[in-house]
Order: sequence, then C-alpha cells, then structure tokens
Amino acid sequence: AENEDDIVRRDSLHAIINNLPDPNYATLRAVTLHLHRVIENSSTNRMSSQNLAIVFGPTLMGTAPGSNISDAGWQVRAVDTILQNTYQIFDDDD
Repeated sequence: AENEDDIVRRDSLHAIINNLPDPNYATLRAVTLHLHRVIENSSTNRMSSQNLAIVFGPTLMGTAPGSNISDAGWQVRAVDTILQNTYQIFDDDD
C-alpha cells in the first residue's frame, strides 16, 4: 500500500507541477535539478533527499496564512517525493 501511495503522490505532484506558470515551472525545475546533483554526492556531503527536503520543504512549498508547524510534515514529504522522482516529474524536459 505504501508503494501505491508513493506512486499516487508522485503522479499528483507531476500533474500539479506541469500546471505551474512557465516561470514558476522553470525555477522549480532548475532548483530541483541542482538539488538532485547534490543528492548524487550524498556519500560525501551527507545531504540525502530527506535531508534536503527538511531544509527546503518549507521554503519551496510555502505556508498558508494561519497554518501551523504540522504542515511541515507534508511539505517535507512532497519535496522528498519530487527529489526522488526528478526525472519522472520533469520527464519531457531537456
């Protein structure tokens, strides 16, 4: 079941990201590809997708007015999913 949830989350994020305005999409793509390169060196820099998601999740996802810290969990999960599935989410680009 967890694997199916991961696929559904990835596909949902893919659809959302593809509907972003072009400047937002291009910026997110550039940041994500850079962070993916950081992850490729995680054996040296200790920055796994989870660690980067913790650092960048709240910044990339933002918060709604009146939201609380419990939103951080879904932000981290969403960014971690994007980072782990970079090439599937940004599949038509190059």
